[in-house]
Amino acid sequence: MNSYHDPELDDVLQDEEVRRIASVLSSVRMPEPPLDEAFRTGLRRQLMNEAWAMTEGRTSWWRRAFAPPGLAWAGAAAGLLLITSVVVFYALQRPGGFSTTIVATSPLDGNRSVALEQPILVAFNQPMDHPSTEHAVQITPATNVTFGWRANTLSVQPTGGTLAPNTQYQVTIGPGAKTASGKPLSTPQTITFVTKTPTTPTATPTPRPTPASALGEKQVAGLGGATRLSAQWSSDSSSVYYIDGHGALNVVPARGGAVTTIAPDGASSPALSPTGDRLAYIRAGKVEVLTFASGKTEELSLRPAPTLVGWAQDRIIWAAVDGFYTQADDGSGHQVAALPATGSITVLSIAPDGGHAIYRQGQNLFILDFASGKSAQLGPPGAAFETWSPGGSQLIYSTVDKVVVSDTQGVTQSTLPAGDAAWSSQDAILIGGDTDIFQTRPDGTNLGRIASGTFHSPLWAPNGSAFAFVRGGALWTATAPALPPEPTSLDEASAVIDNFMKARLAGQSDQAGAYLDANGKAAYASGGPRLVITGDPSFTRYYVLTAEITGSQPDTARFVVRLVLSHGKLDVSDQEEILTLVRDVTSKQFMIDQAAAGAHRDLGKGAEVVSIDVQADTVRVTFDSDLNPATVTDGVTVLDAKGKRLEATASYANRVVTVSGLNLKQGDSYRLAVLTSLLDVSGQNVAAEYDLDFVGPTIKKHPNHKEDVTASPSPSPSPSPTPA
Repeated sequence: MNSYHDPELDDVLQDEEVRRIASVLSSVRMPEPPLDEAFRTGLRRQLMNEAWAMTEGRTSWWRRAFAPPGLAWAGAAAGLLLITSVVVFYALQRPGGFSTTIVATSPLDGNRSVALEQPILVAFNQPMDHPSTEHAVQITPATNVTFGWRANTLSVQPTGGTLAPNTQYQVTIGPGAKTASGKPLSTPQTITFVTKTPTTPTATPTPRPTPASALGEKQVAGLGGATRLSAQWSSDSSSVYYIDGHGALNVVPARGGAVTTIAPDGASSPALSPTGDRLAYIRAGKVEVLTFASGKTEELSLRPAPTLVGWAQDRIIWAAVDGFYTQADDGSGHQVAALPATGSITVLSIAPDGGHAIYRQGQNLFILDFASGKSAQLGPPGAAFETWSPGGSQLIYSTVDKVVVSDTQGVTQSTLPAGDAAWSSQDAILIGGDTDIFQTRPDGTNLGRIASGTFHSPLWAPNGSAFAFVRGGALWTATAPALPPEPTSLDEASAVIDNFMKARLAGQSDQAGAYLDANGKAAYASGGPRLVITGDPSFTRYYVLTAEITGSQPDTARFVVRLVLSHGKLDVSDQEEILTLVRDVTSKQFMIDQAAAGAHRDLGKGAEVVSIDVQADTVRVTFDSDLNPATVTDGVTVLDAKGKRLEATASYANRVVTVSGLNLKQGDSYRLAVLTSLLDVSGQNVAAEYDLDFVGPTIKKHPNHKEDVTASPSPSPSPSPTPA
C-alpha cells in the first residue's frame, strides 16, 4: 500500500472511515495498457525524420517562408512596404514636398459664363517664387493687371476693376515661373474662359396676385347726393376739387380735413389748366377762372354761351350748342370745329390736347377731330365715354359688358373687363365697380384685382399713385400699387433676337425660321448668312453688340449681333450680322425682316470692340483690351453719312472710349470707325479697320406707343448660351 498522504483530503473528508476508504483507493495501481504495434511504427518514423533533418541542416528558406509562420511575416513586411510607398508619394506631391512637376489650376478654366466682377485665381500644387511667377503670366487679350497671393494661390486682378464682357481670356503661366526652391516650370500652362454679357434688368409683365392688404381707403367728404364724380385733382396731387349734388364747387385735402367751398352753387365742368395754376368752371352761363397763386377768380362772359369748358394749351376752349370755340385776342369767340346741325347733341368731354371732343347724338357716341371736322362713331349704340389717355391720343369708352381702349379714329386697341375706368399718367388703368377694383395696362397685360369693395368713378391723381372714387354717396381717396415696369419696344425686339439665336445655336432651323417674315426667310436663303452654321470651327456663342429702335408705325429695330466660332474650346473667329426687325401689324409681334452678314475676322489680332452704346450726344465703345491712351483720339472716330468726321472729344478709361460732344440726329446715318492706328497696351495694332454703321437714336417706346423719357438706344443684353 502506498504510504502517500494527501493533507487536502483531510480538510475535505472529516469522517475517519471515509478517509480510510479514500486512502485504500489511492493506493491501488492500474496495469499498463498494451502498446499498439502501429503506434510503435509511427513513433519510429517520426524519430527517424527528426534525426535526418538534424544531420542535413535547417529547413530551406522557401519552405520556411511558405509555412504558416513565414506567410504571416511576409504579409506584414509587404504591408509595411506599401504604406511607406504611399507616404513617400504624397510627401512628394504635397506643397513643400519634393515633386518636380508644377501644376497650375483655376476654377475658371473651361467656364463660358464668368462674372465680370472677380479676379482670376490660379492655384499651384506647391509654393512658388512670387516675382518669377508673376513675371511669367501672359494674358490675352492684353490687360493691365495687379497680383496678389494667398498661400499657393495667385490672384490676377485687372486694374480697371472688372474683366471685359463677351470676351475669351487666355491666361498662360510661362516657363519663367519657378518654385520656391528654384525649380522651373517645364511646360507652359494655360487657363481659358469666357466672360458674361453685362446684365440689365428687363421689364417682364407677369400676372399679379390679389394683395391681402387694403389700399388705405379714406373717406374725405360727402357728395350731397351726387352719384358720379365730377372732379379735378390739384397738380401736386394734394387736394381734390369736386362738384357736389347741390352744384357747389369744393376742395378737400386728399388725406382728409376741412372742406372749403369755392362756389356755393350752380357750378359744373371743372377743368384744371395744363400748367396746374388755374381752375376753370362754368357757373350761371359764364366761365370763371380761379388763379391759385392769387386766390382771385376771374369771370369770363363768353359767346356763344358755354356748355362745357376745357383747355387748349394755355387758352380756354369751350363747347357751345353749335361747336367748339377758343377766345381770340380781342375777347371774341373763335370757332375751331362745328358740331352737326341736326339731332340732339350733348358734349361730354374735350381732350387734354384740345384737339378732339366726345359728344353724344341720340344713343350713339362720337369723337370729333377738330382739325378735319370729321366725326367717328365709338362702339355700338348706348356706349358711354369713360376717360382720355394722359396725352389725349387714345380714349376709353364702355359698353354693357366691356371697356374698350380706342384710338382717335375709333379703332379698337384692346378690350378690358367692364366697369368705370381711369387712365393714369403712369399708363395704368383702373377699372372699378360694385364689388372690386382692377388695375391693368392699356393692352390688357398685368390685369389683376387690387382690392375688393365699391369703387365707382375712379379718378387718378397726377402722381399716378393716389386716386379718388365714390363709395356710399361720399368722396374717398386711396393709393394703388405700382404696376411692374412695362417692357419697351426694344425689350420686345431683344427677346425675339434671343430666341432666334438660341434656336440657331441648337441647330433648330424650323424654330429659328418661325422668327422670320417673308423678307427674312429670303435673306437667309439667297446665299447670304447661313441660318444654321455647321462644321469646324463651330458656332458656340453670340452676343448683341448694339441695338436701337430706328422707326415707328410700324416699330422697327436694328441689331448688330456677333457670332463667335470656336475650334475645340478656343474661340478663333467671329462674324457680325445686321438684323432688322419690324413689328407685324396684325400680331403686334416683332419679326426679322432683313439680315446681312459682315466679313469673318480672326481673333487674337489686336483690340476688338465688344459693346457699343449710342446716345444723342455720346458714343461709348467698349474694347476687350486695355488700350494705349495716346492712340485713342485718332484711332476711334464717328463719321456722318458723307464720311466726314464729326467734331467730338474722345476720352479713355478702363477699356472704354467715350466720344462726346456729338449732336446725333434721330434717324440720320452714321459710322463708327476704329482705325489700325489704335494700339493695345502690348503695342499691337488693330489688325484691320473696324467699321459699324448706325442711325441717330430715337425715343424708346412701349408697345402701346407711349413715349418713354429715355431717348437713347443702349445695347440690350442677350445671353450667350453654351451648347450642351
